[in-house]
Amino acid sequence: MFTTWGRVWVIFATIVLVVSYANPILSSSPLLLLVHITFLLVIMVLFDRKEKQERILHQRHLKTMRALLRQNPPLVQTVDYTREAVILLDDTGTILELNSQSSYLLSLPESYLVGKPIYDVLGILPNSHPSNVPENGDFTWTQKGIVKQLKFRTRPLLDHNNPSGILVTLFDISEAKNRLESELQVEKLSIISQVSAGLAHEIRNPMTTIKGFMQLITPDQWPESFRPYQQLILDEIQTIDQLLNNFILLTNPSAPHLERLNLAEAIPSMTQAIQTRLHKQGVNLVLEFPSHPVYIMGDREQLLQALLSILNNAIEASPKGGNVIIRLREEESCVSVNIIDDGPGIPENLRQRILDPFFTTHKEGTGLGLTIAQQIILTHHGKLHFSDSSSSTGTEVTIDFPSLSNFTGSLSA
Repeated sequence: MFTTWGRVWVIFATIVLVVSYANPILSSSPLLLLVHITFLLVIMVLFDRKEKQERILHQRHLKTMRALLRQNPPLVQTVDYTREAVILLDDTGTILELNSQSSYLLSLPESYLVGKPIYDVLGILPNSHPSNVPENGDFTWTQKGIVKQLKFRTRPLLDHNNPSGILVTLFDISEAKNRLESELQVEKLSIISQVSAGLAHEIRNPMTTIKGFMQLITPDQWPESFRPYQQLILDEIQTIDQLLNNFILLTNPSAPHLERLNLAEAIPSMTQAIQTRLHKQGVNLVLEFPSHPVYIMGDREQLLQALLSILNNAIEASPKGGNVIIRLREEESCVSVNIIDDGPGIPENLRQRILDPFFTTHKEGTGLGLTIAQQIILTHHGKLHFSDSSSSTGTEVTIDFPSLSNFTGSLSA
């Protein structure tokens, strides 16, 4: 009587009595009686199975909680349940319980998580028996369009040396990982600076001598068959000289001359210099700017050089007839410049290398454009990052600069 299917039987019997009272002829039909009995049996089996599952889960819950309380030293005293995301698993890896911080970190309600294997929900701990579970690890978690880098730490729960469950704690390491990547990038540039300044100087000296003597030789002094090569040699020397200039800028950048700069005016003036290239590539440039001025503190020449390097990559990546969008947005704490192309996007295996010095996928590229652009943006206290565009293909480059009020506020502080 007090089980779930018992209550269902009582309700069903009541309905049968009401139907019989209302229509005795209908209720006396053998076929209808058989349907009623079959329906009742199916309901009983389904609800009995559900109750068995709930009882098993409840027993595992009690067993795991007992193991949790018997740990030595006590885990209850060493885990901060108010600040850390804590998930309790049974010995099969099923989520038994979690605190509110876990729901907040994962952006999922507790009712959705409890009762499900952690591997099905988070994709971690596929073989989650307490005896062979890894002590720690990390994974990428995406929910509601937000990507987080999460780290997990596990502690097996033993009840008289018998595995009874697992205590999992989750930590958001997104900021730390981004900071580490930035530090690694700065370290790469520092190593290059230490060994390359002298090398660039030593290369430039003989190149200047070669260029000077080549310019002294008049075309008449060359054999007629060699005369076309003189200009070719001078052009190649000029290419090497430009490469050395970029190299020196990379290893020994000049400090930016900061002034109040209106990006809503400066960026359109910069795009005039690339109209010929846009026409040649057959690419359309779309500017999405606010109607009012957008100010930051910056060095006009350096910032436009950085934006031009990124824009050239976007134009080159876009197909003929495609669009390159420059979007300027002003928010409370920062000013964002987004450059979006229609290209094939950045392959996953190359994303960690695109800002490395001398890395390029183009035959004629030097691999320094984006590296220099990033260094310029960093000296302006900005951030540069890449992501897939909102369309099916393409790359979106986002540059975040401190807003004018935040920048001046940090200087006064």
